[in-house]
Amino acid sequence: MQLDTNGHLVDYMVWNKAIAIELASLDDISLSDKHWEIINLVRHIYLETETSPPMRLLIKAIKKYLSEDIANSRHLYQLFPDGPVRLSCKYAGLPKPKHCM
Repeated sequence: MQLDTNGHLVDYMVWNKAIAIELASLDDISLSDKHWEIINLVRHIYLETETSPPMRLLIKAIKKYLSEDIANSRHLYQLFPDGPVRLSCKYAGLPKPKHCM
């Protein structure tokens, strides 16, 4: 598993669930089913658009594909406290989003 300087996979095509679990454990996060919903959605969006969604678009996608009840930044920050978009992309094996610091 080769990582860039931000801790993201260099090649998103080698990603698998075991890698996601390992990356999350490095951040002291244990992935639940709720995490996997977001990770899989972010990965799906990236594979369709070749870009990571900013927070507003991620919330819209959650509302459309998952549930309106969880389509808010509060829920995302509970799952990914240090940055929902960046961490969900990291665990999905994707590059660091350009819009994240």
